[in-house]
Amino acid sequence: MKTSIRIALITIIIVILGSVMVFAGEPIKLQLDGRIVETDVPPIIENGRTLVPYRALLESMGAEVFWEQDAKMATAILGSHRVQVTIDNNTAFVNGITKPLDVPPRIIDGRTLIPVRFVLENLNCAVDWDPDTRTVIITSPEKEGPTVIQSISYEETDSSYRIVARGNDVVKNIRTFAYEDPERYGIDILNAAFPEGVGSIEADNEIFKSVRFSQFDSDTVRIVADLNEKVAGKVSLSDDRSTVFIDFDKSIFAGGDVSRGGQDGRGQDVSEDEDEDISGILPELDWRASGKLVAIDAGHGGSDSGATGKINGKVVIMEKDLNLDIALRVYKMLEEAGANVVLLRDRDITMNLYSRPEAANAMNADLLVSIHNNSAETSAPNGVEVLYYDKVGIEAYGITSGEVAAFIQKELVRETGLRDRGIISAPHLAVLNKSLMPAVIIEGGFLSNSNDLQVMLTEEYREAYAVAAARGIIHALNAWADR
Repeated sequence: MKTSIRIALITIIIVILGSVMVFAGEPIKLQLDGRIVETDVPPIIENGRTLVPYRALLESMGAEVFWEQDAKMATAILGSHRVQVTIDNNTAFVNGITKPLDVPPRIIDGRTLIPVRFVLENLNCAVDWDPDTRTVIITSPEKEGPTVIQSISYEETDSSYRIVARGNDVVKNIRTFAYEDPERYGIDILNAAFPEGVGSIEADNEIFKSVRFSQFDSDTVRIVADLNEKVAGKVSLSDDRSTVFIDFDKSIFAGGDVSRGGQDGRGQDVSEDEDEDISGILPELDWRASGKLVAIDAGHGGSDSGATGKINGKVVIMEKDLNLDIALRVYKMLEEAGANVVLLRDRDITMNLYSRPEAANAMNADLLVSIHNNSAETSAPNGVEVLYYDKVGIEAYGITSGEVAAFIQKELVRETGLRDRGIISAPHLAVLNKSLMPAVIIEGGFLSNSNDLQVMLTEEYREAYAVAAARGIIHALNAWADR
């Protein structure tokens, strides 16, 4: 009797398990705007999240799709929204800002599968799940038109004369420009519309006399300040990236022209001798490029010491300290040269891998330069190099990362006297592939090489490195201004 009961129970369990396995084996379907999307690799469910082949689905809805092999990174752009995900990585970048993933993208049978809800909802799509038919139901966003610039105004703050352009959605891209004879500074807001068509504002201040704006072409709104002086504006975006600010710094005129002595914008005395010293070291910065925001990143820091230099087995220098010293010097030189520059860290603090490109993206920087020094597993490698990556969308900035790298490498070799290792494309590095703007990583000499290390321990090396970086950056900015 007991045996027959056991047999019956086993039979029931087999039937139940069989039905569950058949159900679990039914393929997951993708429905986009009411129609089924066929894929060559079936979607899967991992930890309660559905992963789907990204290219077939995203291209079906008209998104721009890019696969960057060396970085193992998939980029999707739909309207004003951009999502970047990396294979087997739980951190994504949405419009340049980090967001966590419950389940990372995978490569299965040679195809990239992405977490469908996360990616599509961040591209402004609606996503639902029908458990009865095992169907992912996707609704595309309403077709995005250009961002509508609802108002353009002028206001005076404590520190600047400010032009404000407010949009109804994310501003996708901005291009700055400046002209001489007569002097003008302006921006183009791309993929934008200005319903009023044309307008102007009179502004009686020492920097500009009027502001003009119009629908420059079918998808570009142009704003131009008619200048009294050769001064470039500093462009920034609101946190939601829907409002554009153009600030003209009052401190330029706080105590007379800095280039002729007097006081700088912080009320500090600037002697003519000091200015002559800077002008003798660095090329003159083209005023048209002085509004470009340069973010300087001192590599490593805090609990992350980076590489170490050792003599007879004893640590004599840590890379994080060397990087910070050089970065502070670069910042000071560029600031005194009139550049618009910011430091991502100015003291010994820990920054994670993604916080550096995220910070540069959030502040809408035009250029990111990361200061590092090199090391290797053996003592043989030596010399200096600059790493770069010309990623998707870089052409919109008007200069490439590779061009910036070449300017800096030339000066680095000349100033330090160390071996020229050239410029190297490094798409796998997060600082380079997660930043939206042109970005480079400068790698000074090798702390692991005894000859390089002897040079790197000197005060002269730190100053030479900083001069080379600052000079290369200014050459890049000036080339930018000439285009």
